[in-house]
Amino acid sequence: MSSAFQTNKIGLHDLLKACDRGTLQLPDFQRSWVWDEDRIKSLVASISRAFPVGALMTLETSGVVSFK
Repeated sequence: MSSAFQTNKIGLHDLLKACDRGTLQLPDFQRSWVWDEDRIKSLVASISRAFPVGALMTLETSGVVSFK
């Protein structure tokens, strides 16, 4: 049986590049009630300091919509 979910390790630099290109986003259904701008900045700061952050669900996009 094939799994629909994947767990991938990605470096912070690659994560930020994908966000800048608009090819990786926090899904709207999470962001609207949990991920305001300050919390996103805090998450990135935690990742850059190698703090444990748990699982992070992201959304791969075509690059049409910019990361906000």
